[in-house]
Amino acid sequence: MASLLECSRADIKHGIYFIPSRLNPLAPSRYFVPHGHDLAPVSPHHGHENPPVAGLHRTFSTEQTPAGNYQPASVFMSPASQLSPKFYISVVNLTPHRFILENTHSYQMSTFDFGDVPQGKSRQNAIKYRNRIATQDDAGEAYYRIDGTDKKFALRVKGTGPLVDQRSVTLDLSGMNLGQRIYQFPGGESSVTLVITGSSKYGFYASLRHDRGGWMRWIYNTIKDRLVRHLFLPGTHDSGMSKITNKIRSIGNSFNTQNQGINIYDQLRAGARWFDLRVGSVHDDNNPARNLGFHTLHVNDETATVCIGNSGESLDEVISEINLFTRENPGELIFLSVRYLIGRYETPDRGPIYWDAQLWNDFLSKIRGVNNRCPNLDTSVPFQNQPASYFMDRNDGKGCVIFLINGQNLKDVPKEAVGDGLYAQNRIGVRDHWSNIQDINALAPDQISNWKDLKRGGDKDFGQFHIAQWLATPNAVASTAYSLQGFAIQQVNPALYWAGVAGMSPESWPNVMMVDYIGVQQRDQTSWNMLSAEMYWLGIGMNLYVISENCDVNKLKSPLVKTRDLESAGGEKSWNGIIFADGRSIDHPSPELHPGHTTILRNGTIFANGTVLETTIPNPWI
Repeated sequence: MASLLECSRADIKHGIYFIPSRLNPLAPSRYFVPHGHDLAPVSPHHGHENPPVAGLHRTFSTEQTPAGNYQPASVFMSPASQLSPKFYISVVNLTPHRFILENTHSYQMSTFDFGDVPQGKSRQNAIKYRNRIATQDDAGEAYYRIDGTDKKFALRVKGTGPLVDQRSVTLDLSGMNLGQRIYQFPGGESSVTLVITGSSKYGFYASLRHDRGGWMRWIYNTIKDRLVRHLFLPGTHDSGMSKITNKIRSIGNSFNTQNQGINIYDQLRAGARWFDLRVGSVHDDNNPARNLGFHTLHVNDETATVCIGNSGESLDEVISEINLFTRENPGELIFLSVRYLIGRYETPDRGPIYWDAQLWNDFLSKIRGVNNRCPNLDTSVPFQNQPASYFMDRNDGKGCVIFLINGQNLKDVPKEAVGDGLYAQNRIGVRDHWSNIQDINALAPDQISNWKDLKRGGDKDFGQFHIAQWLATPNAVASTAYSLQGFAIQQVNPALYWAGVAGMSPESWPNVMMVDYIGVQQRDQTSWNMLSAEMYWLGIGMNLYVISENCDVNKLKSPLVKTRDLESAGGEKSWNGIIFADGRSIDHPSPELHPGHTTILRNGTIFANGTVLETTIPNPWI
């Protein structure tokens, strides 16, 4: 028998019983009983399995939730999408507890399909308004409880008019002391997402807002002994392109060339630890020897005679933002994958300018301004085979900023500078999968299939560092017409939290999940208080819960079955406020304030078991 301090693969058999519900007066509930344990309720919808006893064996569920729906291109690309009556709420459960649906009620909804969310799984819940033109009365609520705890949460949908921005969702986690947040849907037939991680012993955390920036140091005790190839890291694509700065004269604009809505500093705060930086020098059209500065670039082909694109943040800005973050959040592991490393004229129509020793040295002198670089690392061991602590403990515990240089365009200069903390890209064994697909219906399965067969841990452990690029590649016409931002926030990013999560397990996951427009939930709403925190908490939850369930990777018991300790106490203090759709917030609302809550259930309201009210009554689920 495994020690209580060790990871165990032990399974458990369950008896299944039916008893009258103490939870839902409108329908019987199903209950299961692990032999020799107390009764634990299970939803009448998905009573296939229950969580094993936390702390004794694996809790990650093998149950499959219903397949979800991607936002159709016909909806995304149609002006009529703003009148769509169909929406989704995706719930991601990165805890050892089942989320049990207790009941729902809906009024003037033709679809209100919610259900249980098993441990380690996600569920896309479907909503469809009966009429395109919503009224003040159109509403629905789903009530959940977290199995084995006294914690509850509610999901509320409200419609006040015909447009998407008049259809809102309230994620009410006040029953977990995690507050409430109101979102508008990013588009028709698109999703709002809720991610919850933690446990009854460790404490629960949710994606209503970001926590402290240094999440890796926060969970250091969990990840310190894991090899880098056994981590999960959020990442950003074309990381420096959070704005268009026109340092090169081309037709790239914010629609077809900008990939992020927030700068490097805020991307770090939003959880990203892998950055795709494409850096070039910009040269005077009339004097190519005159370097006008180093800038991040996004172009179609940096070596082409004529290249199309634009510039983003300057290298000086990137360095300043990294230093600000690491000063505020010491102890993190940050990878900067740097490519291009080539010059272009201001008017990029005469081919590239390959760097000579002077340009390389000028670049190096800039990089030397980055704090917490890690020079002279052991290059005899591929970086993915080092434990996380090897890097996080560097610089007296201040962590490690690692530059990985893709030197394919460096001809007569070194491709690394180990003494300055710049390493050739091949110092880490990377498998990088770019789908080069516009359609999310094809993109998502392609990405998932490329990480799902990679087994982690044991004799057949996949030895490389896999980068998933969860991002659309629209053609020039589509990106200019509908914007890279539109593709990201309406189609691609929402699908990650039901389709992508469904494709992950304790044995199979990508090391980096690279996205466009990290944190952006509403178009052009990029102030910090408007950002969503799903990627931040996905990163923490994957490391804290899902990967911890792999006994070949995590030799000790999952941290989530332990009583809250100094590690979990590293998060922010409990907060039970409200964040409104416009970013305003109340830190200490009245306990009676629950935006979107339906106080009166009208004649015609439909409950989860199909019961239809024939008279108006007060809502008994307050």
